[in-house]
Amino acid sequence: MGFIKFENVSYAYNSGAAETPAVVDFSFEVNEGEFVALVGHNGSGKSTVAKLVNGLLLPDEGAVYVDGMSTAERSNLFEIRKRVGVVFQNPDNQMIATIIEDDVAFGPENLGLPPAEISARVGWALECVGMGEHRKGTPFRLSGGQKQRVAIAGVLAIKPRVLVLDESTSMLDPVGRAEVLRVVGSLRKNENMTVIMITHFMEEALLADRIAVLNGGRLVMDGGREIFKRAEELESIGLSAPLVKRVAMKLRKAGVLDDDDILDADALAGALCR
Repeated sequence: MGFIKFENVSYAYNSGAAETPAVVDFSFEVNEGEFVALVGHNGSGKSTVAKLVNGLLLPDEGAVYVDGMSTAERSNLFEIRKRVGVVFQNPDNQMIATIIEDDVAFGPENLGLPPAEISARVGWALECVGMGEHRKGTPFRLSGGQKQRVAIAGVLAIKPRVLVLDESTSMLDPVGRAEVLRVVGSLRKNENMTVIMITHFMEEALLADRIAVLNGGRLVMDGGREIFKRAEELESIGLSAPLVKRVAMKLRKAGVLDDDDILDADALAGALCR
């Protein structure tokens, strides 16, 4: 059984008199230590899945398990939320203090940890995201990328086993996105952290071990980088292949390349040189 498991999960939002299905008969597993990218167009159900993972939403049908614990059991929620930390799209919505170290300390304080342990965790979390020198500063003078790194530090301070990034780079410029992705790579390498990254940037999805594609609340693809060989299928559901793949496809149609199975710039450059 995966560390996170969805079993035939369905969930609908109440929209006036009608219900809007967000997730439909969704079955999915994430093993400990995996890096999974969850992609889909707007309204495909990605953010709903993020909220279902740690019990912010409960399924209308089916079940969600984290480390064998059902999110439907209220008595499990405290332990589940210690194991699964979620970083949302807008870091300003997650900040509650005017001093960075106080903001990062909020989670450990709510776990009832002793002050010395809280201080140690705050220092460790800020160093993990490269923000240690800003410990005494205010978050409101930071760039978007720096704020998102502080938001990640606030989640890391509870020492979760799973980090869920819910469109956490969508409001950032390319420099800010690169900062956050560098942190994610470091956490995977140094902490063996399980990561679920919800994104609509296909270049970000390329960094993951697995890529799961949602459409209309349903899981329609699940695999590795080979998913991007199905570029026409992705386009039919409102997604596009990574830029390099699209360039390679056009070059092949123009007779410049024999093969368009290329997903990164170095491979494309090598093929063109040959």
